[in-house]
Amino acid sequence: MLAIKRLPNNHTSSDQKTGQLSEPPISQAEKNVLKDRIVDAYDDFRAAVATGDKEYIRRLHLLSRDFVSEDYYSRTWHLFNKHYEKFIDGCEIDPQKIRPSLHLVEAKSVWEEIFKVVRHTWSIPYSKGYGRRMRFVVFDEYHEAVIGIIGFQSPPADLACRDNLFNYPDGQKLDLVNRTMDVYTIGAIPPYSHLLGGKLVAGLVASDEVRQAYWRLYAGKRTVMQDEMIEQPLVAATTTSAFGRSSIYNRLKCGDRLLAEPIGYTKGYGTIHLEHVYPDVVRMLKGELEDFVTGGYGNGPKIRWQNFTRALQVLGLPSRYFEHGLQREAFLFRFVENLEDGMAGGDFGKPIQLSTGDYADFWKERWALPRAERITSWKEFNSEAYFAQALKRNYGE
Repeated sequence: MLAIKRLPNNHTSSDQKTGQLSEPPISQAEKNVLKDRIVDAYDDFRAAVATGDKEYIRRLHLLSRDFVSEDYYSRTWHLFNKHYEKFIDGCEIDPQKIRPSLHLVEAKSVWEEIFKVVRHTWSIPYSKGYGRRMRFVVFDEYHEAVIGIIGFQSPPADLACRDNLFNYPDGQKLDLVNRTMDVYTIGAIPPYSHLLGGKLVAGLVASDEVRQAYWRLYAGKRTVMQDEMIEQPLVAATTTSAFGRSSIYNRLKCGDRLLAEPIGYTKGYGTIHLEHVYPDVVRMLKGELEDFVTGGYGNGPKIRWQNFTRALQVLGLPSRYFEHGLQREAFLFRFVENLEDGMAGGDFGKPIQLSTGDYADFWKERWALPRAERITSWKEFNSEAYFAQALKRNYGE
């Protein structure tokens, strides 16, 4: 049911005008095959959501990786071995001495390589983010080992459960939303994840280091698409869970402060259930549309959605095939006081302070140390075996 069957692709030529591949139109029979695959994907995904079959959704994520370069496995395995000493076994950790820090990822750096290794072990398809971006590796300075990663990107222009919180002045919604960012990837890896390291990494979204890094990256900079000054400071971040409710963000606090505020659920629209057919959607559209654009720098984050929309139109399918039904829980991280006043066109309040050290101390006492005492299997974790299995599962044959 989940096997990918590609449409044949034997006739491609270079389009000298656009630099993209031009395709001859596919046959009506091939369109019918693609149409059936979209309908089946929709039906199967809706059934999985209705029964709470998260394993099906994870497998579907893995299938969507099929269009990723085949040498990802060897390249990522090479990077893991290159930085092998930064991924440790469970028996090497003293939970009491974990000392996290945030390392901003810069292009072509060691931290970028480590970020890629971690991200490629997860089943959710890899994304580089879009628009404004910040990436961090969360690192244990005492044990000199990787705990997890955080990735930020420009926020979605429309997110109903977020927008219902604020009273934007007329014509200023987009400018004010762009004072925030969206967390598009986040998590901890074993053995830290066995000690509820996911809550450590998630809590650090609200840390002072994130706001400070944003200031260093974007102070005085202008946006690419609108050529407008990027406003400072960063006032908030949003994120959504991967599958329905989230255990990582649930009751995520530091003392009495709620770090991740639940604000509702997404509407269950999108292309998550169709990603594995996207390569064939692209091929069909290249043969149908003279103005087809695959995406890329300067085209905005919605190009993929637009291509799927056009594909449904070409195939004669209604837009309801975007209604996959998986409602993700959304959360808001507040970085400043008086957020509602600022989003209403008034003044934002002063930054809400949270040091990495203070939150790490709270996390250890509240979550890590009790977990380490209750469950001792984390001591048996072997990093090499884990990465070999995870990368083989995601990219191996």
